[in-house]
Amino acid sequence: MYLWDSNILRHFSEGHPILRKHLLRVPWTEIALPSVVVAEVLRGRCDYALKATVAQAPMAHRLLAETQLLLQRFSIIVFDQTCAEAMIQLQRTSKGHKRHADVMLAVMALAGQHVVVTRNQDHFTDLLPANRLANWIDAPTS
Repeated sequence: MYLWDSNILRHFSEGHPILRKHLLRVPWTEIALPSVVVAEVLRGRCDYALKATVAQAPMAHRLLAETQLLLQRFSIIVFDQTCAEAMIQLQRTSKGHKRHADVMLAVMALAGQHVVVTRNQDHFTDLLPANRLANWIDAPTS
């Protein structure tokens, strides 16, 4: 399974041409969103919708609804008890990692033997082996 980071989801919603080429070679059934990415995306949209000025509110709520529709297109992989236990172990060995969400995503990939698709591979180099990372934006298709 290929687990998309939030930056890949954003590029997907924008119709990025290189990402589209990668999608021609990977079956849709092999692509999923980790629940941590879903939470990040919805948190951002919800924060915007709740804090928007009266003038911004119609657009903010439209974007929230569009995001919900976009997310429905994907299978979601849930951070489960196995991931929680693996995260405790990973946190012991990865001192001072900057983003809690990145550690959660890395654990999900390791627990399910998935590949993380991200444009921010440097966020994961100390968490995942190279064969568990892919960049479908900057890397050409083969």
